Amino acid sequence: MKKFVIKTLGCKVNQYDSLALRKLLLNAGFEHSFQDSDEIELAIVNSCAVTKTSIAKGRRMFAAIKRENPNAKTVLLGCWAKIYPEEMKKAKADLIWEVGSHVKLVDEIKELFGSSKKFLLDKEDRKINTLKILPPGEGERSRYFLKIQDGCEQFCSYCIIPYSRGKLSSRPKKEVLDEIRVAIGAGYKEVVLCGIHLGLYGKEKDSSTCNLKDLLAEVIKIKGLGRVRLSSIEIDDVSDELLALIAKSDKICRHLHFPLQAGNDKLLEAMNRPYRTNYFKKRVEKARELMPNLAITTDVIVGFPGEKSKDFEDTVNFCKEINFSKIHVFQFSAHEKTPAFKMKDQVENGDKKKRAQKLRNVSVRLENEYLNKFIGQELLVVIEGGRKNQVIGKTQFHFDIVKEKNLLEKSNYPKVGQFSRLIKS
Repeated sequence: MKKFVIKTLGCKVNQYDSLALRKLLLNAGFEHSFQDSDEIELAIVNSCAVTKTSIAKGRRMFAAIKRENPNAKTVLLGCWAKIYPEEMKKAKADLIWEVGSHVKLVDEIKELFGSSKKFLLDKEDRKINTLKILPPGEGERSRYFLKIQDGCEQFCSYCIIPYSRGKLSSRPKKEVLDEIRVAIGAGYKEVVLCGIHLGLYGKEKDSSTCNLKDLLAEVIKIKGLGRVRLSSIEIDDVSDELLALIAKSDKICRHLHFPLQAGNDKLLEAMNRPYRTNYFKKRVEKARELMPNLAITTDVIVGFPGEKSKDFEDTVNFCKEINFSKIHVFQFSAHEKTPAFKMKDQVENGDKKKRAQKLRNVSVRLENEYLNKFIGQELLVVIEGGRKNQVIGKTQFHFDIVKEKNLLEKSNYPKVGQFSRLIKS
């Protein structure tokens, strides 16, 4: 059995893709390891290309994995490999792969080791949900991240992902529901539905599957499901019907991540975002009308080309007005292959850094204000692990509760991936 290790950068979809590849390699007779060592015979990096920073991290990660596993065959795959094939020659990997077609990738990997025998699986076995899912705490995450959709056709002016991930593609409803049942059987209490453009699940041309709202309605009927969470979703894809379903079901987490990117209409237009601030505000108001304690988190890009000081202040003020529970702040980093790279009025790096820090400070204040609402409340959490003397649990509202173990009954130490009730202090 050839021992392999996989390192992954990037989004939850990338994390799921690595998990899918790992399952197929295990099914093909390989042995997985979490540790780098001289015994590793196959070292894989699943790369990201969402920003220049992520590409630089991938470059360093691949160099490190080669150094730490000197006897291993190396594979480099993912969005970086897809978008920048000219750089792959410099990487000197034994195998370059892009995205998708994991069964074919396993065939190519087997050929690296001199095997011409194809990785033959029947139609059912090719489905990832038929392969073994390890329990939480034994190699998997504490919550089960499930990719149900891939691809994006929005083409925001700063984003490389439509070029790397391609057209919209949704997994069949039955396949999704079957995999959730397997994950529940493996011991998972929370399932997180992920996608590159999650809100357009089932919306591609000629699709025979249902939309996201109808899928979610089926998911919450599954026996044994603890709860389900939606990953990042565009606000214009969230219908009143979907909000109503979330509001009436205690199986769906009270957390929505709406990427804003800018709180200024001029910038939103330049970014080719599909909404403006007034629309965004009205949809948030509708969501909070149904769910007053709903956690709403977001992404914001600072330093986009043409962003003046006043434009940035518009974004800061809009974030305060929306009252997000957390803001993920990104400094603009241009991809050479996107329209934003050629835009005029690029912002100086020093200004980007100052603006990013200011908005992060705003995020900390907003987050603390949101968390204070829950002080003294007992909340149901999924245990995510913790340091030596601590237990950390993820609430349905997305934030963590951290407890010292000495404050808990030793006989009641919760296991990773399981439900527990902790009081927010």
